Amino acid sequence: MKKLITFIILLTVSAAAFGQEPVEQKWTVRASAGYLPTVPTFTSIFGAIFVGVVVAANKDNNETLDMNIHPYYGLEALYSFNSRWSLGLGTGYTGSVWNVVNNDTGEVHSSSKTHIVPVNLVGRLNYLNHETVKLYGSLEAGAMLAIGDSVSLGFDAQVNPIGVEFGRRFFGMAELGIGMNYFGGRIGIGYRF
Repeated sequence: MKKLITFIILLTVSAAAFGQEPVEQKWTVRASAGYLPTVPTFTSIFGAIFVGVVVAANKDNNETLDMNIHPYYGLEALYSFNSRWSLGLGTGYTGSVWNVVNNDTGEVHSSSKTHIVPVNLVGRLNYLNHETVKLYGSLEAGAMLAIGDSVSLGFDAQVNPIGVEFGRRFFGMAELGIGMNYFGGRIGIGYRF
């Protein structure tokens, strides 16, 4: 009889644990970085190449072109409507700096800086939605603020056909994409709640 009572108590306690459905996380926040430059950064690079050719042709000034390209940093917040579709907002930062410097003294004779901040609506479709691995594709569209010698606002779009998230609440991510924000791949981390 003691064994039967013990069995019933254990069954009652364990039924509550096994009977609960897992709580679905509705919100996802992700931070990522990708190094390959954006379309506006490529435009800046082509301008820098032109300036570099002109600077190199003028041997009397003893100058060189020093160029730095910042990685793309992104931050997104997504709301999951169901196991397949998510919608949210994303923003980021990238930019470039190029300086014409004197070879002997290191003095900067000319400088150009471009800072780019996109703000996008992000739509996402999960191809595979497993508990620990998610394969997805996403599309981003919105506006891009470019701050340099002047301030301009333009259209922004990004297509990420292949993405993977691995982990449960705290997860890692990798994406392949093409667009105004970045080319190639980016990696990052995120949290679901």
